[in-house]
Amino acid sequence: MAISGRITRWNAYQLSSYEQLQYHRERRAQIREEIAKMNAQASSLTSVQMQKAVGMGDLVSRMAMERIGLSKKA
Repeated sequence: MAISGRITRWNAYQLSSYEQLQYHRERRAQIREEIAKMNAQASSLTSVQMQKAVGMGDLVSRMAMERIGLSKKA
């Protein structure tokens, strides 16, 4: 028995057990793809944040070294 339109959790019980199994497999596969996409976005954001932190650390280090150099000259 095929359901016309969208399958929801309220009408999924009208499907045969095999169709329900297939529906749930497809749904899990879609969710895994979405999770993989979100993980990729999160890791790229983390990479950007790490690069920003390293850049800020380099900048602070350079400023400190310049101040040390200026204090030794004075």
